Amino acid sequence: MLDYQLISNAASTLLTEEETLLGFQRNGWITTVRRNDSVFLASDQTYRAKYILYLTNTRKLTDKQIGTVLDFQRPPYSAAQVDEILRRESDDPKLDRADA
Repeated sequence: MLDYQLISNAASTLLTEEETLLGFQRNGWITTVRRNDSVFLASDQTYRAKYILYLTNTRKLTDKQIGTVLDFQRPPYSAAQVDEILRRESDDPKLDRADA
């Protein structure tokens, strides 16, 4: 069962801004839930956001590269696979994705 928390609380836990998480939503990388004018993030989406923050802040990937990595990976995410995914994608953009 998923736990939900206000997006502002999730942002605080992740040491980021609420607007950053909303940007992830606009990019289609995470899903939020709106109820009674409040926005919530499920625990699995918080985990996904944490990985996206790693890709953004530590690995310095572009939005396109992040999208590519997320297209290929499913939880549990592996930072060790990032370089391989990007290399394979640049070699052959028609590779099968994990969700295909």
